[in-house]
Amino acid sequence: MKTSNLYLLLSFFLILSACTPNADDIQNPESEENTETPIAILENLSIPDSFNFETERAVTLSITDATPFVKYEVFAYAENNSTEAENITEALNNLLYSGKPYDGLLNQSFSLSSIYEKVYVLRKDGLEYTSEIITITNNQINFKSSSKTSNKASTASKTNSDACSICTDNFFLNNDFENGPTLPNNFIITDENNVEGWSTTATDNKIELWKSGFNGVPAQNGTYFAELNANQSSALYQRICTSPGAQISWSVWHRGRTGVDKAVVRIGENLATATIEATMQTGTSAWVQYSGTYTVPADQQDTYFIFEAVGSGSVGNFIDNIEIKEIVAGDCTTVQNKMYYPTELTNATIAFEDLWPYAGDYDFNDLVISYNIQTILNAENKVTQLDYNYTVESIGASYTNGFGLELEGVLPSAIESVTGQNLTEGFIQNNANGTEQSQSNAVIIFFDNAHINVGLSNTISIVFKTPITTAALGTAPFNPFLIVNKNRQKEIHLPLKPTTYYPTTTTIATGPTVKDSDGDFKTPTGLPWAINISGAYRAPKEKVLITDGYNYFATWATSGGTNKTDWFLDKSGYRNNDNLK
Repeated sequence: MKTSNLYLLLSFFLILSACTPNADDIQNPESEENTETPIAILENLSIPDSFNFETERAVTLSITDATPFVKYEVFAYAENNSTEAENITEALNNLLYSGKPYDGLLNQSFSLSSIYEKVYVLRKDGLEYTSEIITITNNQINFKSSSKTSNKASTASKTNSDACSICTDNFFLNNDFENGPTLPNNFIITDENNVEGWSTTATDNKIELWKSGFNGVPAQNGTYFAELNANQSSALYQRICTSPGAQISWSVWHRGRTGVDKAVVRIGENLATATIEATMQTGTSAWVQYSGTYTVPADQQDTYFIFEAVGSGSVGNFIDNIEIKEIVAGDCTTVQNKMYYPTELTNATIAFEDLWPYAGDYDFNDLVISYNIQTILNAENKVTQLDYNYTVESIGASYTNGFGLELEGVLPSAIESVTGQNLTEGFIQNNANGTEQSQSNAVIIFFDNAHINVGLSNTISIVFKTPITTAALGTAPFNPFLIVNKNRQKEIHLPLKPTTYYPTTTTIATGPTVKDSDGDFKTPTGLPWAINISGAYRAPKEKVLITDGYNYFATWATSGGTNKTDWFLDKSGYRNNDNLK
């Protein structure tokens, strides 16, 4: 009996010691299991209230340059490489704007990806190329040319009210050399800047003028004429406005000085490539006229007319009374300046969740559209046409969703035509010009059934009745939206973007599971239902959170867009490709 009691007592102490925590147990207690779901973690990110998930910003380009015919190209510039030369080579694939100032000024508004803090500006003046890397300050890009030729021939270009190059008058300046230094009785060798309209290829920039009757040589017309060979064998030329396809008649009077002099007439896009249109060989006894017709090639907006001496040193080749006239008008519509978003050769992406105003699965793959926007401008740098080139890349939804675009502040009546729409479901009602009916702004519905558009590339072309400024148009991505499951009154927009005016558009639901009760297209913690990405984007696989496909999405969002602005790029460590489509 005693033995049995002793056994029971020992057993009691063993059990008690097993239940008593030791020092390690007290210092390192087992943590509670984290039951928060990945979606809840995403929904509870600390996102600044002012952040709207924008990957681009509007910038203003301002260029001052009075040089006739000068052309600019502006490229997005990033310092991704070890040398400036490599960075420039990369930038040349990222064209943002191409065109010419109008009346010496260029002011454009456009969208630029937030990954860029600089631009590369390339200036082309004939064969003279200059460039500059400019840091964007306060969303402004400012450039002022200091070209020494900015005041030369400033009135040589003529335009009509539509800013097309129309040159039916004799627009060739100072055709008989009357506008130059006043000569007493003989001749003068003077700087080219003193002779209106004319330039020389002479390395000393000198032009020789004679007065009629000097050494017994009369002018062919008026009081003065020129000698091609001033201090050296050279050419006199003018660079004038032309329209592609125009036919231009030309004529020039030529005369030898001490014998039979030889010169050529060359015409073309620049001094180097201009071709010989005529060869002039004339003696001293009389003036002889040479003439011809030149057709301006496609895309050539200005043309050099060159009168070039062949040999003879510093003596020979008189010319006078040159006439240049457009006898058949060219096609002004081919004279275009252009802007691109995000750049000429890259695409942006817009991705939607379609369960608004309820929480989705945050894979942002219900509708994914890759697109590039080309804005066509006239010579005044006003918008004449918008080409929206797009491909429906992915659909992760069973809904029959549509897609549209609103141009805020642009009246439907401002649109001449819309082409490229694919409307098959019968619930979209359009005006004759392709804009949607009953809208106060121009609204264009691209398609009303995403499923039949998957993988197809298409272009929506929007032509304006009257050219408008880029400031009036607004900047990309404008106001894109998803139409949910053929319900025209339910739209999903980018954060803070308004719904369209469509009658009783988008009634906001109420209830405990509603995540957007005020219609700003943001959850209470700031998450969106739509994101515009200013670059290529691979959608996450179904039910894969965007944070599981893009490692720095959360870093970017919680920083308010200041850190990891390039979160969407395909850089090492940025993507989990196994989680992406």
